[in-house]
Amino acid sequence: MEFDGVDGTDLMALAAGQLADPEPDLRLLEAACTALAGRIDRGDMMIGILPVDAAGVVVAGLSAAATATAWCTLGRCYLGVDGALLPPVPSLPGAAQDSPLERARASFAQAAALGDRDGALLFARTCADAPPDTQRAAREHLRPHAATDPEARYRLGLVEQWLGDPSAAVPHHEWAAAQGNADAAFELYVLHSTGTGVPLDEDTGRTWLLRAADLGQHRALYNLGAAHATGSGFPKDLTVAADYYRRAADAGNPRAAAMLGYMYLTGEGVTPDEPTAARWFDTADDLGHPVDEWLDQLGLDRPDR
Repeated sequence: MEFDGVDGTDLMALAAGQLADPEPDLRLLEAACTALAGRIDRGDMMIGILPVDAAGVVVAGLSAAATATAWCTLGRCYLGVDGALLPPVPSLPGAAQDSPLERARASFAQAAALGDRDGALLFARTCADAPPDTQRAAREHLRPHAATDPEARYRLGLVEQWLGDPSAAVPHHEWAAAQGNADAAFELYVLHSTGTGVPLDEDTGRTWLLRAADLGQHRALYNLGAAHATGSGFPKDLTVAADYYRRAADAGNPRAAAMLGYMYLTGEGVTPDEPTAARWFDTADDLGHPVDEWLDQLGLDRPDR
């Protein structure tokens, strides 16, 4: 269902009308509330195009729809820009919902309980700093999907690490990495390089680092750039380092983009080029790196854009 041409207030009225109907069309209700959530996320409620009541309509409507996709949409709303404006889920009176994160987690748990793979993954992603009981729940939600899904298997490995058993994580990461999961390959690099859950083995660690980089994992590409820049575990070669930093930056790594800016500014490993340095610093900014603060610490001036 498309609502691109529907005014926000009309969209809210449609959703509210479905909520008031004793026999609502739940597909229509979910679609309308999903579209309304998109309007809230882009800021329509903050600037007054939508009334503040719109947030309550979204929560009530998606909760009433109660499908896996509705719960996942609601969880994403809580994690979004305006998540703090959304009220608690009315149908989960016993759930801890004191913060947008906890409200998101409660919503994802509802989707996961329906056997939804995306709900299980999203729930697990919110559990890194959760209490152990919540992490164990994430493990149970992931297990039905982990036998065939590399992302679910990788996440299952992470949960085992959070629960303090990295050795149990290793076979999960190995299976996921064998299926091409780049994050699992990078995690194996970390475990072998630090001797966490496995015997310390830097050679095996380097093998997994190269594998993760081949699969495009941005942290692996950045680490290889840093390793070649310093000669730590790999031959020192600033030209090779710049290439890895470029690949990492293209994959979304903010520090790699900043390092490329630095290299073009100083001429290390590349031909000095201030406009190119400025573009990479802009990219690092866009990716969330505190470029100006970082350059100030290095005693460098940012080149003109």
